[in-house]
Amino acid sequence: MPYTVQVEFRTASSFLVAYSVNLSRGGLFIETEADVPAGAQMTIDFTVPGAGTTSLNGVVAWRRGIEEIGNGPPGIGIEFQDVAPQLGSTIDKLVTGFHGVQILLLSGDRQDRVTLARNIKSIISTAEITQAADAQVAESVLTGEIDVALVDLDFDLDGGLATIRAAKQQTPPVPAIALTSNAANRDRAIEAGADELLANPPPFAELQVTLVRALGKPITVKTLTS
Repeated sequence: MPYTVQVEFRTASSFLVAYSVNLSRGGLFIETEADVPAGAQMTIDFTVPGAGTTSLNGVVAWRRGIEEIGNGPPGIGIEFQDVAPQLGSTIDKLVTGFHGVQILLLSGDRQDRVTLARNIKSIISTAEITQAADAQVAESVLTGEIDVALVDLDFDLDGGLATIRAAKQQTPPVPAIALTSNAANRDRAIEAGADELLANPPPFAELQVTLVRALGKPITVKTLTS
């Protein structure tokens, strides 16, 4: 039975990150609880701001059900064949107008901000990082053009939580990564809407994985049986 999946990305940057990390290598993980079996034929309709909708055909290589959630979120791994010709014009169009990944970094400690900014640039060389020392500044520059917000909760918990809430109130919501070494703060970050949690300071490898995952995650995934 063939399936169609509609995948919408929040920004062009989000799609480009997903392409560079997964699509260009011939695969994509789709987080979904839909019961789609391995081996099923799949058509993926990608909707990207500034580029419209592009379709790719693939096959479900593996599936992780909700009963295996301890190994990661439920979903399906899709394999594509030779995506470059199919996505070439879309990628060219997006790259032409690409101005870098826009990242908001909130931390009241100057040295922490410098270190985090340096590490982020090591992970994503095109990152344009807006640094904020307090929540008022962070919220004043927080717009829909921000691709992801990194928020240090340990310096100012209430201000950090307010920034996370402000990020989730954007249209569409801005992905938010909370940094904290306090277990109670982690629970409050989740309640405020944080998409990801990191130790503070975060190990470089964990920062890399989490940042890329938050940036490349679609805002909506709809699985439909055709």
